Amino acid sequence: MHIATDTLLYRILQADSLRINSYHHQGIKNIPEQLLPAATAEDGLIEAVVMPNKKFILAVRWHPEFNYKFDDNNFKLFLEFVRACKSNS
Repeated sequence: MHIATDTLLYRILQADSLRINSYHHQGIKNIPEQLLPAATAEDGLIEAVVMPNKKFILAVRWHPEFNYKFDDNNFKLFLEFVRACKSNS
């Protein structure tokens, strides 16, 4: 998967590509104008979106909860989510 470098996802992972465990039989064809693609699969399927004008709106189409114990990048997603929640309390 390719990660767009000007996105929250890139800032969290500090990587422009990532191997993911996507098991979906559906995909995102069109996204609202408020969202931007943050990551795409080799076939062009959108794997993550962000809302750039908000502090922490990030949606991913894979399952980081399956591998966070073994994959640092998936664990980073959870850490950043918790940090964002704490900063708003």
